[in-house]
Amino acid sequence: MALQVVSLADIGVEKEEMAEYMESLRTGVGNPARQICICGHGITRHHSNESNSYCNVAKSWCYCQEAFPVLEPEDLRPFTYTTSGVGKEHALAKGLFALNEMDKNARWLIKMACFKCLKEQCRLTLVSLSRELRVKKGPGFSNALLCDLCFLECGGY
Repeated sequence: MALQVVSLADIGVEKEEMAEYMESLRTGVGNPARQICICGHGITRHHSNESNSYCNVAKSWCYCQEAFPVLEPEDLRPFTYTTSGVGKEHALAKGLFALNEMDKNARWLIKMACFKCLKEQCRLTLVSLSRELRVKKGPGFSNALLCDLCFLECGGY
């Protein structure tokens, strides 16, 4: 019996799409397992069960409501800090600083805009938020980039 000619199209996959995916596995670029959440920790560190979600990083817990990929770095190792406040005290800012100190880069996976009002081309502050969507000084229920006005509305100082 002769072999049939088969193709990726037979299973609903385009050749270019497959080539891009295979390249992402090789290089890490475009690979979801190499992305960083808005909380400042790797996506692979996030877990969820029936009652809550969290991420387990370095010897601490981060209570992310849901993993939200925002960054794709060349190296995941610097993203192990904890959040102790807003802006420079946020785990994502600390990880970015450490990444830059290693002379490595990253790319944003999101549009740089306020998470609340969607305003672009403005100064943004990285914050963790309580369940009531109030700015917290430590790890929170969720994390966001907020413009100055929304930061103040959410109880920022």
